[in-house]
Amino acid sequence: MAQTITHDITVLAKAIHCAGCEARIQSVLIKMPGVQDVKADHKTQKISLTLDSENSSIQELKEKLEDLGYSTE
Repeated sequence: MAQTITHDITVLAKAIHCAGCEARIQSVLIKMPGVQDVKADHKTQKISLTLDSENSSIQELKEKLEDLGYSTE
């Protein structure tokens, strides 16, 4: 049985500047296997997502964010 977990990821260096950045992050991450919901917030520099851990890991998502230019904790 798949385990669905909600994660909060903090982006460093205030890299999420605007609603466009939020939309870019959300559109890329929601396409990844196991991601069920994504919400990026430029005011808090946080990304909240729901992930089915059998299909992707939080580390894979952080690596994808790095590829997009967003460093994470």
